Amino acid sequence: MTRFFYTIIIALSLLGALRAPTMADELDQIVQVVLKKGWRKESGDHIAALQITLAPGWKTYWRQPGDTGIPPRFDFSGSENLTILDVIYPAPKITWQDNYRSFVYYENVIFPILIRPEATETATLRGKIDIGVCKEICIPASFEVDTTLTATNLEDTLIKSFLNAKPQVGFGKVLCEFKPVLGGMQISLYLTVAEPEIQHAVIEVGNPKLSIRTSKISQFENRLNIVSNVLTPTGDSVSITRSDVVTTIFSEERVTEFTGCNSP
Repeated sequence: MTRFFYTIIIALSLLGALRAPTMADELDQIVQVVLKKGWRKESGDHIAALQITLAPGWKTYWRQPGDTGIPPRFDFSGSENLTILDVIYPAPKITWQDNYRSFVYYENVIFPILIRPEATETATLRGKIDIGVCKEICIPASFEVDTTLTATNLEDTLIKSFLNAKPQVGFGKVLCEFKPVLGGMQISLYLTVAEPEIQHAVIEVGNPKLSIRTSKISQFENRLNIVSNVLTPTGDSVSITRSDVVTTIFSEERVTEFTGCNSP
């Protein structure tokens, strides 16, 4: 079964879930979404956060959900007197179901938000949040949130713990090669790693409309090879910019993220 067909099945399940009145009525008991005010740094930048709290057994998804799942979508364009610099994704957990891999968060996850206020006075952080939450079924959920940010310098230790849980920055060159395949493009990455055993790898290419199959990895000592197919729903050709390629590798000890890749 291709990922596209599997995604259609999930979408039908979502529609069925939305038709169930009891599930709609109980959504607020499954997931709570709030903005945390955070604190102002000495540099003038501000760290706020989006907190998602899930009922036991429920999960939501990382920015690259894997073979199945719904990636979160954050739209803070309604904010006032600030610029959003970055939404930071903590390292996710990896789950398998029916040979499909997903990258998820359970129970409680905080996405730190790096902000630059346009002035020293208060700013308004306002956004629309679209996420998927899953247990036996999956439900798409949308929330509108807002909060006022002030120039407090009191750090939020909970936000800081999730800020520290983001993937580490990888150093060293990632080499990449591309070749056409049926329905898209195959991407092969080569890099040197310090970890003795890499368990998982994820490739992102800067285009959420493209489907990226589960990566195959091979490792000989500290040399890692990652191969994946990047597919389009229409089967048209794929164009990938090397600077948009993000490679995340998972070992027992750490999660490491590399941005960009170079010709061999």
